[in-house]
Amino acid sequence: MKTALIISAAATAFALAALVILAMSTSSQPFGAAPPAKEIFLVLDKTELYKGQRTLTYTIINNTPETIGFGEPYDIQKKQDGEWVSVEWMKDRAWILIYYNLEPGKSLSKRVELPVDIEPGDYRLVKEVDVGGEKRVLTATFTVLE
Repeated sequence: MKTALIISAAATAFALAALVILAMSTSSQPFGAAPPAKEIFLVLDKTELYKGQRTLTYTIINNTPETIGFGEPYDIQKKQDGEWVSVEWMKDRAWILIYYNLEPGKSLSKRVELPVDIEPGDYRLVKEVDVGGEKRVLTATFTVLE
């Protein structure tokens, strides 16, 4: 009886191991590999600026399978007391009404002009994009140094 139980347990373990190996071999990804990126990225050309530097370029990269859309507006926020707060000089800004469609696998870069007298601190650029009727908020941080 003990021999039959041991053989049955061994057969069950062998069958489970075979199923795991089969599942791994039919996967399109190598074991342990991360899934392909299907995201939208907001990337800055600089993460540190010195006081007096005024230009920053952001790039939106569409790694999703669908076309995304967005307009010209963005926000600049400064970290104050642990919270992100929109800076005063962005509040009354006027924007042109233009809408960009960014196809899968494509990217678009835009230039940002910052005030000459921008204060040192931690900032972030905030950009809203439309993905299939759903709004997503992208952020990218940068630091203004002395």
